[in-house]
Amino acid sequence: MTRDRIITLSCAITAFGALATAWTAQYGFGLFPCELCMYQRLPYLGIVALCGLSALPVVDTDARRLAVAIAALLFLTTAATGFYHVGVEQEWWQTNCAPTGMQTFSFNDIQAALSRPGEPACNEIAFEVLGISMAGYNMIAAMILAVLAGWSARTDRNWNAA
Repeated sequence: MTRDRIITLSCAITAFGALATAWTAQYGFGLFPCELCMYQRLPYLGIVALCGLSALPVVDTDARRLAVAIAALLFLTTAATGFYHVGVEQEWWQTNCAPTGMQTFSFNDIQAALSRPGEPACNEIAFEVLGISMAGYNMIAAMILAVLAGWSARTDRNWNAA
């Protein structure tokens, strides 16, 4: 297996690992995602699809290099979303999915809410370790992965080897 395919597959595998971690927290431990948590998953899905397909033997090296560069941008996107989510959790700013203050409801709104499961608010931290929430860990990991993917895409020796 060539170095360029290994790098491309590594991007896909690490993105899938992040998704698997989120799914384990959700389905294994009952930590249901809020709206911003779901937005943080979307770039990972894109990376898995893009880099997974780009690792196929029929894809040329230049296309793989472009896929890894796009993956770096997608990692950066989920890191930025994670940063925004951390800001909402820390109440640095407000968002629509984090209710604040007194809200008014009609009888129909209350009746409709009782018929569907509740969605966690974005400003409620469901789980944290060492004072860092899951959104914070996602931000840190995605930043590291963005740097690694970006560096890999820019390093010529990764793409010139046959």
